[in-house]
Amino acid sequence: MAQNTNYKGTKNNNQKKKLPYIKVRIDKLVDIDNCNTKAFASVTVGGAVAIHGIRVMNSRKGLFVAMPASNYVDENGETKFSEIAHPISKESRDMLNSKVMEVYHQALDEQQSEKETEDMSEDESESFTQSM
Repeated sequence: MAQNTNYKGTKNNNQKKKLPYIKVRIDKLVDIDNCNTKAFASVTVGGAVAIHGIRVMNSRKGLFVAMPASNYVDENGETKFSEIAHPISKESRDMLNSKVMEVYHQALDEQQSEKETEDMSEDESESFTQSM
């Protein structure tokens, strides 16, 4: 006989559940203009589960977070996508999306600062060379 592994607590069922701590890391920024993927990210949930292959994507509607997915061809010959991992509730999806986007924008800012520093260094070395 199969055992039910679903757990439904008897206490505080009507209270809002506390969402676990989420840590986000941008693994790679994609700097290609005609590519819809803008970054790859990894997330650690509650210090217990890691999810890799999360993507920051660009569409006509703007940036969004795409969870890792696999694709398959259905009986009609159409390619379908199925998320491998995903948040269960709207609250957890919103929290994950906002944290991924926050870290993505921080990574873009850091990349821009590094480029500006490199450009300043090149300008300084050029002016030093010209003054000699």
